[in-house]
Amino acid sequence: MAKSDHILPRDKLLRDNFTPAETLLFGVTLIMASMVNWIGDPRSFWLLGSLLIIGCLTPVILKTHEQTHPFFIDLLWPKFWVCTAPAWIFLLQFIIGLIQNPLGTLILGESIFNIVQPINIWLPSSASDSSTWVTILGFVAIYLLTSTLYIVPKSRSYFERILPLLCFGAVFVGFIGYIQKGLGLTKPIFTNGTGANDFFAYFPYDGHWAAFATLWCCACIAMLLLSNRYDDSLPFIQSVGPWYLTGGILLGASGMLVEALLPSAVLLLTLSVMLLITTVDFLTNSKDIHRKSIALSSGLAACLSFAGGIVRIFQDDAFSSNMFYLRSAAFDMFKANPIFGWGFDSYSKLLPFYSNDLLVGQKYERASSDLLQFLAEFGIFGALISLGFLIAFILRYLLRFRNIRLTNHLLIGCGSVLLIALCDVPFMSPAVFFSFFTIFFIALRWADLSRNKIDEVDAHRPHLITAETKRRVPLFNKQYEEEEK
Repeated sequence: MAKSDHILPRDKLLRDNFTPAETLLFGVTLIMASMVNWIGDPRSFWLLGSLLIIGCLTPVILKTHEQTHPFFIDLLWPKFWVCTAPAWIFLLQFIIGLIQNPLGTLILGESIFNIVQPINIWLPSSASDSSTWVTILGFVAIYLLTSTLYIVPKSRSYFERILPLLCFGAVFVGFIGYIQKGLGLTKPIFTNGTGANDFFAYFPYDGHWAAFATLWCCACIAMLLLSNRYDDSLPFIQSVGPWYLTGGILLGASGMLVEALLPSAVLLLTLSVMLLITTVDFLTNSKDIHRKSIALSSGLAACLSFAGGIVRIFQDDAFSSNMFYLRSAAFDMFKANPIFGWGFDSYSKLLPFYSNDLLVGQKYERASSDLLQFLAEFGIFGALISLGFLIAFILRYLLRFRNIRLTNHLLIGCGSVLLIALCDVPFMSPAVFFSFFTIFFIALRWADLSRNKIDEVDAHRPHLITAETKRRVPLFNKQYEEEEK
């Protein structure tokens, strides 16, 4: 990286100045992050309703971006519609599904029984109630806002400013969780909890915390490695590096306090991978005089974390049998209605008709597998839409860039959470949902801005002349020919 006094004037303008849209997005993102981090209850109507209101600012941000961007851009709205297409499709599927409710009642004498009614499997269905509207619209709002992180920021400097704040927020929540465990509190902060001991900080279920910590552990160590790569960076001990490393380890080590075994194992193993990357990076790329000692310490911590993850995998899980039956029920639901599924949030309502006798009389909201529950609720159609979206973006990155290190490190966290989703329900949590797509879109946008000029990234025809009267700021529509000073 070049020193600041050698940065080209055009790039310095991009780096040092936020557009009105960037400023608005910066503030709104931090507000949403604070809300989902501090109110961990996934079914809080207050939280989801507030997120819905905040998410409605998305078109305002985009319109402001369109009107005040200093360079010519014509891919803003196409990018937005492409990025958000899965959310609109799932919302449309949910609305169409309201025409047929699979649940009905049967009256025999004085007794009333719930039944599953025959439906047309070639059309969506929905077993939702009034609360489902708040839930699905809240999650759609989160997704719409986070997708703007792939559209609005015009410089990598934007992420170098917002990621530290987001990392700090996550580490602070982790610190609160450690204090909570140390004091022996019996329920999560700000929520009523589930009556069990599987909670952490503001999260009523610590499996959600494990997924959340996995994402931000990777983000912390990714920022550590980024700060170490600048030519004019301070020695490691004098820089922010130790803080990032401490934060990443604090988040990752919390896996030893998480009762959800498989999510905690993934968290610890992910921490070991990130620490191993840190070890290799300091041995091969760092100019720091203490690089060997830092690499050794990081390597030892990686070994300990790896050992902890392996131990967690092979520990006995008292709830494993219940989880097996919950997943089996989800798979049976999917087989009964494989094309469009039973509709969003229908799993808990249909579970009594598909559950094992051992689950009778017990109430479960989720199937202990986001993948199986997603198949049960959205069917093959929904799976193809979501997987196609993720695969398309990942392939685009791998085929065009592939070696953007910060992007690679952030995507490790995303991949780990997808792995957790095979055996747990991380995406039930608004905090995990928000964190996943925030980091995912930041990673992709960072890659784009690392290899291209902003007017090449966001314009299909970057040199097209447009009347300046249509915008409030002058347009950049010429090839950049400025010499380095």
